[in-house]
Amino acid sequence: MNAKGYEEYLLLRRSVEALVSEHEKLVELSAGLRNELSAVKRQLAEKNEEVKELQARYERAKFSGTILGVGEDAVAARRRVSELVREIDKCIALLDR
Repeated sequence: MNAKGYEEYLLLRRSVEALVSEHEKLVELSAGLRNELSAVKRQLAEKNEEVKELQARYERAKFSGTILGVGEDAVAARRRVSELVREIDKCIALLDR
């Protein structure tokens, strides 16, 4: 092998080594990003569950507030509850006969 061929061989070898090194770095980066993605997916699932729980609590609080007299529909809600109680009392009276 002549000197020029040897220089080309060394240059090619360095290029291949650089590519292999870059490939290894990218493989490590990819693995790290996959791990990070999994962690973020878990966090997202946890947050979605938390949002569902908070929405349910909000709905219960909103309903409780309506019953207790907070909000515009409080009077109508109390009136409806009173009607239901009267209907239940009538049913109990009929069963006692």
